[in-house]
Amino acid sequence: MKIEKMIIYGFGKHENRTIDLQDQMALFYGPNEAGKTTMQQFIVQILFGFPSRKGAQLRYEPKNGGKYGGQLHVTDPQYGEVVIERIKGKSAGDVTVWFADGRRGAEAELKQLLRNYDRSSFEAIFSFSIHELQGLDALSETELSRTLLASGTTGIDAVTSLESQLEKEMSLLFKKGGRNPEMNMRAEELRDIEGQLKEYKQRTELYSPYLERLQEIHVRLTSIEAEETEAEQELKKISKWQQAAPLIADQHALTEQLNKLGQVQFPLDGKRQMDRLIDKLSEAKAAVDHLTQQLNSLPPIEEAEPPVELENLLNRESDWHHLSRQLNDKREERLKLSESREETLALLGLSEQQAMAIDVSLSNEEQLLKCLQELDVEEEDERFRLRNRQDAKDRLSQTEKELTAFLAGEPTGKDRLAAEEWPAISAELAEAKAAEKFQTNNGGSNRVVNYALIVLGLIIAGYGMSQSMILLIVAGLAAVGAAAWLFSNTAKPGELSGRYQTVLKNYAEKESEYQTITKKVAEFDHQLDGLMAKRDAIKNEIATYSIGDFQRPAKAAYQKMLQNIGMQPDTSRTMVLELFEKLRNVHAGHARLQRLGHEIGLLEDQQQGWLKKAEVACGKELAISELMPSLRSELSLRRQQQEKYAKIKEQQSTLQQESSRLAAFQQQLENEQQVLLDYAQAKDAFDFYGAADAWERKQQLEKEADLVSGQLKTIGEIDLPKEWEPDDAPLAVSRLEEHLAALKTERNGLLAEQAGKQQVTRNLLSDTSYEEKLQHFEEKKAEFADLAKQWSINKAIIEAVNRTMNELKEKKLPAVLAQAQHYFNKLTAGAYHGLTMNMDGYFEAERKDGTYFRIAELSQATKEQAYLALRLSLAVSMKESHPFPIIMDDAFVHFDRSRLQQMINLVTELQKDHQFIYFTCHEGMQEAWPNAQIIKVANTERSVHS
Repeated sequence: MKIEKMIIYGFGKHENRTIDLQDQMALFYGPNEAGKTTMQQFIVQILFGFPSRKGAQLRYEPKNGGKYGGQLHVTDPQYGEVVIERIKGKSAGDVTVWFADGRRGAEAELKQLLRNYDRSSFEAIFSFSIHELQGLDALSETELSRTLLASGTTGIDAVTSLESQLEKEMSLLFKKGGRNPEMNMRAEELRDIEGQLKEYKQRTELYSPYLERLQEIHVRLTSIEAEETEAEQELKKISKWQQAAPLIADQHALTEQLNKLGQVQFPLDGKRQMDRLIDKLSEAKAAVDHLTQQLNSLPPIEEAEPPVELENLLNRESDWHHLSRQLNDKREERLKLSESREETLALLGLSEQQAMAIDVSLSNEEQLLKCLQELDVEEEDERFRLRNRQDAKDRLSQTEKELTAFLAGEPTGKDRLAAEEWPAISAELAEAKAAEKFQTNNGGSNRVVNYALIVLGLIIAGYGMSQSMILLIVAGLAAVGAAAWLFSNTAKPGELSGRYQTVLKNYAEKESEYQTITKKVAEFDHQLDGLMAKRDAIKNEIATYSIGDFQRPAKAAYQKMLQNIGMQPDTSRTMVLELFEKLRNVHAGHARLQRLGHEIGLLEDQQQGWLKKAEVACGKELAISELMPSLRSELSLRRQQQEKYAKIKEQQSTLQQESSRLAAFQQQLENEQQVLLDYAQAKDAFDFYGAADAWERKQQLEKEADLVSGQLKTIGEIDLPKEWEPDDAPLAVSRLEEHLAALKTERNGLLAEQAGKQQVTRNLLSDTSYEEKLQHFEEKKAEFADLAKQWSINKAIIEAVNRTMNELKEKKLPAVLAQAQHYFNKLTAGAYHGLTMNMDGYFEAERKDGTYFRIAELSQATKEQAYLALRLSLAVSMKESHPFPIIMDDAFVHFDRSRLQQMINLVTELQKDHQFIYFTCHEGMQEAWPNAQIIKVANTERSVHS
């Protein structure tokens, strides 16, 4: 099947395009994002249908609307000329097929045309891209062999995916030594349940002994409770005695101290009142003295005039700052531009006058770019010629090494002389043998022998000519000559001549030895002639690349262009565009500096006007840099003078009023102090504080006595021996606490034992866990049996898959592999003789020296060559049953020039019987494939479809 024409109604970014595929090799070229993949998907989707909207593959519907789909015009060896049209409709699109005889069909007829192939099968054999080849380097050896096997046999990829899926499911069911697989978990559960069943059976035998032990525990717990009650009552009595003993002693001591104090009279909260009055009197006296000092220390001051002019200037401070910022910005910009210009001129190595003289117009830049492009092409041609010459020199060196190594095995002079003399000697030897034989036979028999010898000689000479063996030709002719000589000498009886006797004596038993030497010398001369011819051909090739001087018109035009615009002709072309841009910046900076100079002059005049007004307002000379701070300082100074005058006036009035108030307050405090002294019957403050201490002591003792009486009343009566000493109570308490702790420990142990045995006896009477656990055990056994059955089924399927794999390797693979070996040998230029599969099921490559390498050991490019050889071999083997075109997407980008040429040669050979469609973004592929039909994918021209 050959695609003759593509008509795109609307597909992705392509719309209303018609592409005629005239040759057997069509190369679609375009940069990234040009729409190459869209073109490739157009072919596949028109043939096999649009993908579903929910699927992972793109549908390539036109973004701007319009008709979705297109046509493919194909020529099929069975159906003739056919037109396939697919447009938007149901999920996969509505398809119509027109045949040459006028018939019209749909999906069913398209499937017949495609030989019932689906998209995945088509892409597995006839369509492949660089992404599949790039993934080969990341595959393990087993995965790589499986991939190559899938490339060489149809159907194997589905079988291998099924095997991987089943092995994954089996590992989830059971794994030796594993814990997480389901069968391993079920087996562990069965072991646990079986152990629990044994424990349930042993517990039923403990019921009677547990009942007897529970009765004993109940009796002992009752006894412990009585002992604890008695000990706790004794502890309470000792505790009351310990609390009351110190309180009674304190009560007696407080009563004695109250009797000593007697009757004391003091005003309520009198001490605090006296403290407050004394503090306030001290403060009032100090305040009066301080006010008097302040009034006396106030200085005289005169009233100042208001600073109206200064305030007006400072109200316009923002204008001044704006003016200053503008001036500073302009100056900084001028400085930066000057520095940048000087730096750029220093980098360029030019003075300002020289830089301004260079013409950096856009027209000159455009002409310069054109010259640079031509220079790039010219240098690339020169590098190509030098590379070819170097390659030829390398091949010449290798050939000379081979010639030197070959000459080391040159035959000796003796062997060569023997080979040269042997034809004549062999003829003489044949004559001597014939003469000897005819001397012993009669004349009649000699004639028969002569005829036989002539026939034999002719047969030997004819066979030697057919096989191009000089030795046989010479031997046959010698036999014929000997027979002729015998005809003329048979009638002469007598003994042999001396010459014949010498020949027979020297050479009769050495025919095979001389024939071997002759053959060895002939083969050596033949191989030597081949190596000499190869060396001469390479020398001629080197001479061809070295003839004449390579002209450089583009370089001369580039240098002349630089001279015309004012630049040095030896300027580096890698820097000339950057120099062009920097010179353009120098020109722009020069114009900007001139404008900045004028603007700075205007701003400086405005600044001087501000300075004059400020000096008049302040009455002194000012600096421009400190103009506003000076104005603010002067304004602040004048305002401070005004504020100081008003403040002093206000202070004088306030101080006089406060002094009068404090004098009246001092007199009131003295009267209140005298009232407190009279109530406490004290002469002065010292006596007053003594009476206060006595009154506070009495109040404290009365409170303590009331507290002790209340505590004794709370404790109540004490029933213990009165002769007890203070040390007797702690010893008794310690003994009782130890006894209680021992009882508590014993009781807790008995209660824990009682609870456990009661729980066991109740469970033994009412628990049905044994029957439930037994049923659960049977259910788990059934689940385990089901999982084991499923695992066995998967294992059987995997064994069947392995047998299928072996059958594919034995039956389908050899036929494809034989052709792939031939292709692989061509692609590697004879470096590898072929591809084989070893006993372990891994692919191996045989190098020309007989060494075998596994595919995983090869380089990435050689792996890709093996992959392509198998793919192409399979496609060629299916030519009669599935004559589809072969679509490739940048499949050769990893190849060097030699490997690429071998690949192109192979595709050129195969395109006689197959159509190839190649998509690439590499411009060099157009030159590498000169005989291919080049189609520019990025061509925006549109054609109207019929």
